[in-house]
Parts: sequence; C-alpha cells; structure tokens
Amino acid sequence: MLRGLVDTRDRRSLFAAGTVVFLAIGAVQAMYGPAFPGFLRRYQLGVGEVGTVVSAHFLGSFVTIALSGLLLVRFGYRRLLVVGSAVLGLGAAGVALSPAWGGVLGSAFFGGLGFGLIDVTTNLLFARAYGGRASGALNLLNAAFGLGAVAGPLLVGLFAPHVAAAFLLVAVLCLAAAVLAALPPMPEPLPVARGAPRLPLAPLAGFMLLYFLYVSSEVGVASWEPTYLTPVVGASVAAFLTSLYWGALTAGRFLAAAVSDRFRASDMVLGAVALALAAAWVAVITPLAPVAYAVVGLAFAPVFPTALAWLQEVFPQRAERVAPLVIAGANLGPVASAPAIGWVVAWWGTGRVPVVLGLVVLALTVAVALLWRQARVGTATPDGDLG
Repeated sequence: MLRGLVDTRDRRSLFAAGTVVFLAIGAVQAMYGPAFPGFLRRYQLGVGEVGTVVSAHFLGSFVTIALSGLLLVRFGYRRLLVVGSAVLGLGAAGVALSPAWGGVLGSAFFGGLGFGLIDVTTNLLFARAYGGRASGALNLLNAAFGLGAVAGPLLVGLFAPHVAAAFLLVAVLCLAAAVLAALPPMPEPLPVARGAPRLPLAPLAGFMLLYFLYVSSEVGVASWEPTYLTPVVGASVAAFLTSLYWGALTAGRFLAAAVSDRFRASDMVLGAVALALAAAWVAVITPLAPVAYAVVGLAFAPVFPTALAWLQEVFPQRAERVAPLVIAGANLGPVASAPAIGWVVAWWGTGRVPVVLGLVVLALTVAVALLWRQARVGTATPDGDLG
C-alpha cells in the first residue's frame, strides 16, 4: 500500500502519472538516433556533428541526476516531477522548432535536465510509496519506459522526413504528464534521524558497482550484438535481432512485475543476472546467438528496477540521498566500458565479441553475489547498514 496516500483512486492517479512520464522519457531517448538523417538534412551537418545532440542530452541528465538527492530533500517529489516533466517537454519542443543547430543542442541539454529529474524522482517515488510491493510497481514503470523506447523510433518513421512533428508530439505528452503529476498526493522524503551513524560505505559501493556493471552489460550487448552477427546474417537482420533483444527486455519487465511478490528483491536480482550469464556464454555458439541474446534481454529485465527496491530495503531512511549517487554512477558505466570493449574487440577480433560480453556479465554476477551474501550475513537497519 502506498505510504501517505488515502485510497485506491490516489494510487491509480500516481501510477498513471508515472506511466505517462516514463513513456515520454523512453520515447525521447530512443528518438535521437532515428532522427539523425532528418537533422543532417535540415541543418546541413556532417556525420561527425550530429551525434553531439545525444551527448548534450545525457550531459544534462547527468547534472540533475547528480543533484537530485539535494533537490529532493529541499523540494520534495511533487515539485521535481512536475518541473522535470515540463522541462523535458519544453526541451523536446525546442529540438523540434530551433532554427539553428546550436538551438537544438541547447534544447537537448535543457530537456536532459528534465530527463534526469524524472528518472530519479519517479523511480524513488515508486520505491518509497509502494514499500514491500515496490519491485512489481518499479518493473511496470520501467516497462512503460521500454514501450516508449519502442514507440519513439516508430513516431520518427511515421512523420519522416518531418522529425519535428514527432518531437512536438512527445512535448505534448510531457506537458500532460506534468499536469497528471500535480494531482495525486505523494509521500515526502524521509529525514535522516538526528545523530544517525555515518552512511555505511560497503553496501553503497556494492550498489554503485552493481549499477555500473549492469548498464555496461545492457548497453554492451545492444551495441556489439549487431557487430558480431552482421558477418553471419547481414546488417539488416542483425539490426532486427538487436531490436528483439530490447523487445525481450521490455516484455520481461511485465513478466517480472507479475511474479515479483513471490521473491525477495535481492534473490530476484541474483537469479536474473545468473540466467543472463548462462545465456551470454551460450552466445559463443554463433547459430544460437540470436536466441541467447534475446534470453539475456529477458533476464536483464528486472535488474535495474528490482535493484532499486532492494536499495530501498537496505537504505530505508536514506534512499533519496543514496539512489542519485548510484544512478549517476550507472550512467557513467558505458562511458568507461564502451571504449574498453571496443579496444578489446579491435585487438581480439569481432568473432570474440560473445567472450568479451560474457566476461562483463560475469563481473556483474560476481558483484551481485557479493552484495547478496553481505545482505544474507546481516540485516538492514534504519541507517542502511547490512551489519
């Protein structure tokens, strides 16, 4: 049951607001790449320039993710969710309507600020509000993100070559989300008890490593699966098989939401990464790789949202301060791992891509297992110490 909410209608209103806003951020993140050809034509850019719009977006999101812990304590969930939705909508509108490329970059950065606020605030809000049932709610919320990520490129294709129309439609969706977010009652961040011990560093480091390696693994598979499969099946089929990976990840979150009440969050995360590890190594057998990577996507599905529910259990009084650090670290994962994987693949050959990805997923599994064991040895206290 939601803490601080009074009836079923309020719960439904909160869920509706979260779903709409996560559809919007999923769509925006997935639209930039498919919009590249339209940007190239409209602004007469070189291929090397167009990718900077993605950098601008993620730079903006990193700024607000890093600051969101302080902002949540100061302003609370409602204000950040309303402001974040409005800022993302205005940024999307700016991307659509800017007459110059510099305006597009500035709008993408501005929209990214809203994206970061929404990402942390909504995930934490659901973790706080749903308590013991947070795992299922968070998986459904992040499934909405996946649906938005599927819909975004379809919108760009539908309106092509006028990509501005797609961004304007998402801007309207964001503003609708801002209105919805202003309606339901919401719990407030919990204050840390006066005189509480220092934040324990061991579990915090464990969760930061978990998320760093998880996002590295998730993005690594999506980035390198087509490189591995293209020599075998061709570029177009390889691209389709990569979309199958994302589709499996999205579908898996609906499945995880249905079964999450039957498992502890920590057990579910450990089981998920163990299944992903097994499937990642099956991909070494090239004919089985498409199915194996789809299974990896299915297994990865509950990790990000369910680990947030686990984080809430471990840091019940400090989730608003801890989660932004963890999610900010997660966003840095691909920044460090992508060039490292690329260097190893260039040196070792594209045929060894499954081995490289398997080693990354192995590191993730070890990190989760160590954190799981630490949690089993002790129990969480209100200060977030695992004992």
